[in-house]
Amino acid sequence: MKAVVFDLGHTLIDYYSNWEAPELRAIERSYDLAVANGCDAEAEKFQAELKKMLVEGRKRKEIELVEIPLYQVLDTIYQRFGCDVTDDMLVEGMDIFYSVLEEDRHLVPGTLEMLEMVKDKGYAIGLVSDVAWGLPSDYPQRDMEYFNLMDFFDDTVFSTDVGLRKPHPKIFKIALSNLGADANRSVFVGNSLQCDVKGALGVGMTAVLKKSGYYQPDDSIVPDANVDHWSDLVAILERNDAL
Repeated sequence: MKAVVFDLGHTLIDYYSNWEAPELRAIERSYDLAVANGCDAEAEKFQAELKKMLVEGRKRKEIELVEIPLYQVLDTIYQRFGCDVTDDMLVEGMDIFYSVLEEDRHLVPGTLEMLEMVKDKGYAIGLVSDVAWGLPSDYPQRDMEYFNLMDFFDDTVFSTDVGLRKPHPKIFKIALSNLGADANRSVFVGNSLQCDVKGALGVGMTAVLKKSGYYQPDDSIVPDANVDHWSDLVAILERNDAL
Protein backbone atom coordinates (compact mmCIF):
# COMPACT_ATOMS: atom_id res chain seq x y z
CA MET A 1 0.00 0.00 0.00
CA LYS A 2 1.16 3.53 -0.78
CA ALA A 3 0.29 6.37 1.56
CA VAL A 4 0.49 10.11 1.91
CA VAL A 5 0.74 11.19 5.54
CA PHE A 6 0.27 14.82 6.54
CA ASP A 7 1.09 17.07 9.43
CA LEU A 8 -1.88 19.18 10.56
CA GLY A 9 -0.96 22.59 12.01
CA HIS A 10 0.59 25.02 9.49
CA THR A 11 0.36 22.30 6.84
CA LEU A 12 -3.37 21.77 6.35
CA ILE A 13 -4.72 24.29 8.85
CA ASP A 14 -2.94 27.58 9.55
CA TYR A 15 -2.88 28.99 13.07
CA TYR A 16 -0.79 31.75 14.61
CA SER A 17 2.77 32.20 13.40
CA ASN A 18 3.63 33.75 16.77
CA TRP A 19 2.17 31.83 19.70
CA GLU A 20 3.41 34.10 22.51
CA ALA A 21 0.39 36.43 22.69
CA PRO A 22 -2.26 33.67 22.40
CA GLU A 23 -0.53 31.67 25.12
CA LEU A 24 -0.44 34.71 27.38
CA ARG A 25 -4.19 35.18 26.92
CA ALA A 26 -4.77 31.55 27.85
CA ILE A 27 -2.59 31.94 30.95
CA GLU A 28 -4.51 35.04 32.04
CA ARG A 29 -7.86 33.28 31.57
CA SER A 30 -6.52 30.27 33.46
CA TYR A 31 -5.91 32.54 36.45
CA ASP A 32 -9.51 33.76 36.30
CA LEU A 33 -10.66 30.14 36.36
CA ALA A 34 -8.38 29.44 39.33
CA VAL A 35 -9.84 32.36 41.29
CA ALA A 36 -13.34 31.11 40.58
CA ASN A 37 -12.32 27.77 42.11
CA GLY A 38 -10.78 28.89 45.37
CA CYS A 39 -7.33 30.23 44.42
CA ASP A 40 -6.30 33.35 46.36
CA ALA A 41 -2.83 33.83 44.84
CA GLU A 42 -1.74 37.06 43.17
CA ALA A 43 -2.31 37.08 39.43
CA GLU A 44 1.31 37.88 38.63
CA LYS A 45 2.64 34.99 40.71
CA PHE A 46 0.17 32.43 39.33
CA GLN A 47 0.67 33.48 35.73
CA ALA A 48 4.46 33.52 36.01
CA GLU A 49 4.47 30.01 37.48
CA LEU A 50 2.18 28.62 34.77
CA LYS A 51 4.29 30.30 32.07
CA LYS A 52 7.41 28.75 33.57
CA MET A 53 5.83 25.29 33.58
CA LEU A 54 4.84 25.60 29.92
CA VAL A 55 8.29 26.81 28.88
CA GLU A 56 10.07 24.06 30.81
CA GLY A 57 7.64 21.53 29.35
CA ARG A 58 8.47 22.63 25.81
CA LYS A 59 12.18 22.23 26.48
CA ARG A 60 11.61 18.71 27.79
CA LYS A 61 9.45 17.84 24.78
CA GLU A 62 12.17 19.00 22.39
CA ILE A 63 14.88 17.01 24.15
CA GLU A 64 13.02 13.82 25.10
CA LEU A 65 10.40 13.83 22.29
CA VAL A 66 7.67 13.00 24.79
CA GLU A 67 4.25 14.58 25.07
CA ILE A 68 3.20 16.26 28.31
CA PRO A 69 -0.60 16.32 28.59
CA LEU A 70 -1.99 19.75 29.33
CA TYR A 71 -4.40 18.38 31.92
CA GLN A 72 -1.41 17.26 34.01
CA VAL A 73 0.11 20.75 33.86
CA LEU A 74 -3.18 22.38 34.80
CA ASP A 75 -3.86 19.89 37.60
CA THR A 76 -0.42 20.62 39.07
CA ILE A 77 -0.71 24.41 38.91
CA TYR A 78 -4.26 24.51 40.26
CA GLN A 79 -3.44 22.25 43.19
CA ARG A 80 -0.26 24.19 43.90
CA PHE A 81 -2.30 27.36 44.35
CA GLY A 82 -5.02 25.80 46.46
CA CYS A 83 -7.82 25.38 43.94
CA ASP A 84 -10.71 23.01 44.36
CA VAL A 85 -9.70 20.85 41.38
CA THR A 86 -12.38 18.79 39.66
CA ASP A 87 -12.54 17.02 36.32
CA ASP A 88 -14.92 19.71 35.09
CA MET A 89 -12.41 22.39 36.04
CA LEU A 90 -9.64 20.66 34.12
CA VAL A 91 -11.85 20.39 31.05
CA GLU A 92 -12.71 24.07 31.35
CA GLY A 93 -9.00 24.85 31.64
CA MET A 94 -8.23 22.91 28.46
CA ASP A 95 -11.15 24.62 26.72
CA ILE A 96 -9.50 27.95 27.56
CA PHE A 97 -6.32 26.99 25.70
CA TYR A 98 -8.26 25.60 22.77
CA SER A 99 -10.36 28.78 22.55
CA VAL A 100 -7.29 30.85 21.63
CA LEU A 101 -6.62 28.48 18.73
CA GLU A 102 -10.13 29.10 17.47
CA GLU A 103 -9.42 32.84 17.38
CA ASP A 104 -7.12 32.53 14.37
CA ARG A 105 -7.42 29.42 12.21
CA HIS A 106 -8.09 28.91 8.55
CA LEU A 107 -7.78 26.12 6.04
CA VAL A 108 -4.76 26.35 3.75
CA PRO A 109 -6.18 27.23 0.31
CA GLY A 110 -6.77 24.25 -1.97
CA THR A 111 -6.52 21.66 0.80
CA LEU A 112 -9.87 19.96 0.20
CA GLU A 113 -9.23 19.71 -3.54
CA MET A 114 -5.73 18.35 -2.91
CA LEU A 115 -6.99 15.66 -0.52
CA GLU A 116 -9.63 14.63 -3.05
CA MET A 117 -6.91 14.27 -5.68
CA VAL A 118 -4.73 12.16 -3.37
CA LYS A 119 -7.65 9.88 -2.55
CA ASP A 120 -8.56 9.55 -6.25
CA LYS A 121 -4.99 8.40 -6.97
CA GLY A 122 -5.55 5.44 -4.63
CA TYR A 123 -3.29 6.49 -1.77
CA ALA A 124 -4.12 5.75 1.83
CA ILE A 125 -4.22 9.07 3.69
CA GLY A 126 -2.86 9.45 7.19
CA LEU A 127 -2.05 12.18 9.66
CA VAL A 128 0.67 12.50 12.29
CA SER A 129 0.35 15.60 14.43
CA ASP A 130 1.83 17.02 17.59
CA VAL A 131 -0.93 18.74 19.55
CA ALA A 132 -0.60 22.32 20.79
CA TRP A 133 0.09 22.48 24.54
CA GLY A 134 -0.53 18.73 24.84
CA LEU A 135 -4.29 19.07 24.44
CA PRO A 136 -6.23 15.80 24.05
CA SER A 137 -6.67 14.63 20.47
CA ASP A 138 -10.37 15.41 20.36
CA TYR A 139 -9.48 19.13 20.19
CA PRO A 140 -7.55 18.98 16.87
CA GLN A 141 -10.19 16.58 15.63
CA ARG A 142 -12.73 19.35 16.23
CA ASP A 143 -10.68 21.56 13.90
CA MET A 144 -10.60 18.82 11.30
CA GLU A 145 -14.35 18.37 11.53
CA TYR A 146 -14.88 22.14 11.35
CA PHE A 147 -13.00 22.25 8.05
CA ASN A 148 -14.55 18.99 6.72
CA LEU A 149 -11.24 17.11 6.71
CA MET A 150 -12.03 13.99 8.74
CA ASP A 151 -13.66 11.92 5.98
CA PHE A 152 -10.48 12.04 3.88
CA PHE A 153 -8.32 10.31 6.49
CA ASP A 154 -7.92 6.58 6.86
CA ASP A 155 -5.99 7.01 10.12
CA THR A 156 -4.85 9.77 12.48
CA VAL A 157 -2.05 9.64 15.05
CA PHE A 158 -1.80 12.42 17.63
CA SER A 159 1.05 13.02 20.08
CA THR A 160 -1.22 12.97 23.12
CA ASP A 161 -2.58 9.54 22.17
CA VAL A 162 0.84 7.88 21.89
CA GLY A 163 2.84 9.98 24.38
CA LEU A 164 5.49 10.89 21.80
CA ARG A 165 6.27 13.88 19.61
CA LYS A 166 7.88 14.18 16.21
CA PRO A 167 10.54 13.45 15.06
CA HIS A 168 10.46 10.31 17.22
CA PRO A 169 10.51 7.43 14.71
CA LYS A 170 7.87 5.42 16.55
CA ILE A 171 5.09 7.93 15.86
CA PHE A 172 5.78 7.64 12.11
CA LYS A 173 6.02 3.86 12.28
CA ILE A 174 2.68 3.69 14.09
CA ALA A 175 1.07 5.67 11.28
CA LEU A 176 2.57 3.44 8.58
CA SER A 177 1.55 0.28 10.42
CA ASN A 178 -2.01 1.54 10.92
CA LEU A 179 -2.25 2.31 7.20
CA GLY A 180 -0.61 -0.93 6.12
CA ALA A 181 1.82 1.18 4.09
CA ASP A 182 5.46 0.68 3.10
CA ALA A 183 7.75 3.53 4.14
CA ASN A 184 9.66 3.49 0.83
CA ARG A 185 6.41 3.96 -1.11
CA SER A 186 4.94 6.59 1.19
CA VAL A 187 5.20 10.36 1.36
CA PHE A 188 5.13 12.61 4.41
CA VAL A 189 4.13 16.26 3.99
CA GLY A 190 4.78 18.78 6.74
CA ASN A 191 5.97 22.32 7.38
CA SER A 192 8.79 21.64 9.84
CA LEU A 193 12.30 20.53 8.92
CA GLN A 194 13.09 19.57 12.50
CA CYS A 195 9.92 17.60 13.23
CA ASP A 196 8.36 16.49 9.94
CA VAL A 197 11.19 16.17 7.44
CA LYS A 198 13.74 14.77 9.88
CA GLY A 199 11.26 12.26 11.27
CA ALA A 200 10.03 11.07 7.88
CA LEU A 201 13.53 10.67 6.47
CA GLY A 202 14.52 8.73 9.57
CA VAL A 203 12.01 5.97 8.80
CA GLY A 204 12.61 5.88 5.04
CA MET A 205 9.65 7.94 3.81
CA THR A 206 9.83 10.52 1.06
CA ALA A 207 9.86 13.82 2.97
CA VAL A 208 8.12 16.84 1.47
CA LEU A 209 8.44 20.30 3.04
CA LYS A 210 5.28 22.44 2.74
CA LYS A 211 5.87 26.19 2.62
CA SER A 212 4.56 27.87 5.76
CA GLY A 213 4.91 31.08 7.73
CA TYR A 214 5.82 28.96 10.76
CA TYR A 215 9.28 27.84 9.67
CA GLN A 216 12.73 27.44 11.24
CA PRO A 217 15.68 26.94 8.86
CA ASP A 218 18.20 24.14 9.31
CA ASP A 219 20.75 23.48 6.57
CA SER A 220 21.53 20.05 8.02
CA ILE A 221 18.06 18.73 7.15
CA VAL A 222 17.30 18.43 3.44
CA PRO A 223 13.81 17.43 2.25
CA ASP A 224 13.31 15.26 -0.83
CA ALA A 225 11.04 17.94 -2.29
CA ASN A 226 9.46 21.29 -1.52
CA VAL A 227 5.83 22.32 -2.01
CA ASP A 228 4.86 25.97 -2.26
CA HIS A 229 1.31 25.27 -3.43
CA TRP A 230 -0.74 22.07 -3.36
CA SER A 231 -0.56 21.82 -7.15
CA ASP A 232 3.16 21.08 -6.72
CA LEU A 233 2.30 17.89 -4.86
CA VAL A 234 0.80 16.32 -8.00
CA ALA A 235 4.17 16.00 -9.74
CA ILE A 236 5.76 14.55 -6.61
CA LEU A 237 3.10 11.85 -6.34
CA GLU A 238 3.42 11.04 -10.03
CA ARG A 239 7.13 10.41 -9.49
CA ASN A 240 6.28 8.29 -6.47
CA ASP A 241 3.77 6.30 -8.55
CA ALA A 242 6.64 5.22 -10.76
CA LEU A 243 8.49 3.57 -7.88
